[in-house]
Amino acid sequence: MNATLNSVAVSLVYLGGASLVFIFGSSYFNLFRTNRSWLFKLTLIVASGVAAWLLIRSHYNPAYGLLALAFLCASTASFAGAAAAHLLHRRLKLNREDVRAMGLAKGLEALVVAASILALIGVSGTPLRSFYLTAGSLGLGLAIGGSGFLLFAIGAWLQGRQLGITARTYRRLLPWVLLFVFANGFMEELWFRALFLGPLSTLAGPIAAVIVTAAVFAFSHIGATYMKREERIRFLVILFPLGLIWAASFHFTGSIIAATLFHAGADLMAINGFVAAYHGSEEGLAST
Repeated sequence: MNATLNSVAVSLVYLGGASLVFIFGSSYFNLFRTNRSWLFKLTLIVASGVAAWLLIRSHYNPAYGLLALAFLCASTASFAGAAAAHLLHRRLKLNREDVRAMGLAKGLEALVVAASILALIGVSGTPLRSFYLTAGSLGLGLAIGGSGFLLFAIGAWLQGRQLGITARTYRRLLPWVLLFVFANGFMEELWFRALFLGPLSTLAGPIAAVIVTAAVFAFSHIGATYMKREERIRFLVILFPLGLIWAASFHFTGSIIAATLFHAGADLMAINGFVAAYHGSEEGLAST
């Protein structure tokens, strides 16, 4: 019973903290006043930093310190990613209606987010394997991730034909599309899952860890601005089982690789809408 209560308590603490970082602190939408508040993001960094410092130095289970460190990394990445997006779109004036600009922006954002997370992990002296940043079972990871990527790539190609996207358009935009999906896949798997699955599995159990991280990942997309409100519910219903699969792949392979490849494949179908909207015809492509 004590183990069950501890699992529930840790899961609730994670859900509360993750909601602050990934929903109320998200810069991808504007549902709450906190979404545009730099002070709120800085407060999360300070609070998680104090918690990490106290717990790492304490005599409690080291997994508590790792969980607090994960929140520090996630909240810092949120601030850094928002600052990078602000610089790119407000200062550099990147065209928001161009998949090539989207790919460049996502690549730079992923670089900033990953760099901030890796820097904090390095400063803390925590081994990278604690956050699944290792090859793990490489063959199995490549098999699972590669199969998932191929499955979604085929689906994206069929979807693209229905949307009227030409083969020439795909060829012209392919490097930018691949930059977007792989950058986003790695960034989100590192940010949402790799940081938290290890300590949560130790403290709450692997099943609970998979479920709660998948739930947070799904609900973090609740304010997606690139789809209609009624479409978001269907999107969340799809994202939750995908989150379960990707989180489970961490446990089976001991690495981020499978989930990153699988996630990148799924993003191919998501970005098809932008390709069709901005570059769907040869005339539209020629004018950009």
